[in-house]
Amino acid sequence: MLLLRLHSSAALRASRVLPPLLQRSVPHTGSCVSFSTSQSASDGSQPPVHVPVLLQETVAALSRNVSDDSKPHYFVDGTAGFGGHSRTILQRFPEAKLLCIDRDPEVLSIAKANLAEFHGRVIFQNGSYAELAKHLEAAEFPDEVDGILVDLGANSFHFDAARRGFSVLNDGPLDMRFNQRDSTLPTAADAVNTLSEVQLTKIFRDYGEERLAKEFAKAIVREREERDKVFETTRDLRECIERIANMWKSGDKTKKKKKGKRASKLGSTHPATRCFQALRIYVNDELYHVDNGVKQLVNHLAPHGRLVTIAFHSLEDRPIKDFFRDLDMKGRIGDDEEDEWEYEDIDEEDEDEEIIDPLKNKRFRLPRRKATKATDEEIAINSRSRSARLRCIERIL
Repeated sequence: MLLLRLHSSAALRASRVLPPLLQRSVPHTGSCVSFSTSQSASDGSQPPVHVPVLLQETVAALSRNVSDDSKPHYFVDGTAGFGGHSRTILQRFPEAKLLCIDRDPEVLSIAKANLAEFHGRVIFQNGSYAELAKHLEAAEFPDEVDGILVDLGANSFHFDAARRGFSVLNDGPLDMRFNQRDSTLPTAADAVNTLSEVQLTKIFRDYGEERLAKEFAKAIVREREERDKVFETTRDLRECIERIANMWKSGDKTKKKKKGKRASKLGSTHPATRCFQALRIYVNDELYHVDNGVKQLVNHLAPHGRLVTIAFHSLEDRPIKDFFRDLDMKGRIGDDEEDEWEYEDIDEEDEDEEIIDPLKNKRFRLPRRKATKATDEEIAINSRSRSARLRCIERIL
């Protein structure tokens, strides 16, 4: 019998040869304190508006597994944002109860204001979907729910609010933390001002897929060492990267020999975009939450429950695609207590009927094998939806 094992994300993560700062433990993700929906936005102003992507497609994916609208259903929005998807779920299922989770307490306070009319049906908790078990317990939800949604990445609010430090174009403090109240988390400025050239190169290359990663990292370290530069704002970092990018683009004399090979590396987007993405992913440990969290979420689906994910770049989407495909193809899942997934091929000589028939033990299926993408109409209204990829997995047994 052939046994294939996909070890947990935590084990793979610990095995990487990385500097100490890159091997930090799982970040603190907040408490399970519940909030009242009567609270307003954190600054007392009118809650800002956010257009959720693939809204109807998301609700349709969650709805198709529910046969009886009259009984109470339990759903989880693991990345609540401003509550756009949550609102539509609550409207679609009048008897449903919803647990809204978000790592950003400021964003969560806006969701509370936006969903105030659903008082009594929504519970809000600051934290990560990767720790769903404790959030379900704190909310007094069943351990298995009818549907779970995770809309990955940053909220558009993060890019629009310059003071949060996510935006390439808007000047603000170089922060990028989802939870600014947690002083134990490093900021983007901490990373840029303390990490070595090798470390920064690895971050830019692995998390931003930046082909000029080494050149940008070298420039940052050179400015720190030769000019006593301290990177404090997004503008500081943006201008440093712009100088190097413009040098390659214009074919500076000192780089003429390499220009032909490097010129194609500069695209139409701002040259600092990928580096900013990489720092954001590093600071918030986003890929750990994707890799580890999504694999835990399927354990909390009730029979015929569905997990829906929305990803915006390949670093998020690829591991989810592979994981869902494996769940769909394999006959059974092993013991979670060993902190690994075990998949077993069927031994033709095994006379155990329950093992010989893999479909009898099949626990998950893909309702749709290909990712769902935004329509041209949605992209025209909301350009952010262009890169969105929606995937869904359903528990059978």
